Amino acid sequence: MTKIILFIFVLGFVTSCHPPKEMTDPDKETHHTTGETNDTYYLGEVQMLDCGIVIGVLSGESKRKFSPVNLDPKFQVDKLRLKLKFKVLDEKATTCSEFQVIEIKEAFAVR
Repeated sequence: MTKIILFIFVLGFVTSCHPPKEMTDPDKETHHTTGETNDTYYLGEVQMLDCGIVIGVLSGESKRKFSPVNLDPKFQVDKLRLKLKFKVLDEKATTCSEFQVIEIKEAFAVR
């Protein structure tokens, strides 16, 4: 009798320690976010072009250029390197129309 009670107790203990894993349906659509996020600092370089201020941002192995809408005047220096967090906006720049517009969340100069 004690073996049966001990067996039931051990069985209950073992099954309660490992909750079943949640299964995902492979047919459901999975959303992946691409591009820049607000949690990542990126290395960028300010460039003064004829059409206005552009920031060249290193993202992985590629360099993309963006037109900032709210770059602080103290950072508007040609070839100034910045670490920045930003949000890509769904619009094109008015002065440098070939570049995507970004809103800078945080920025500071680096060497």
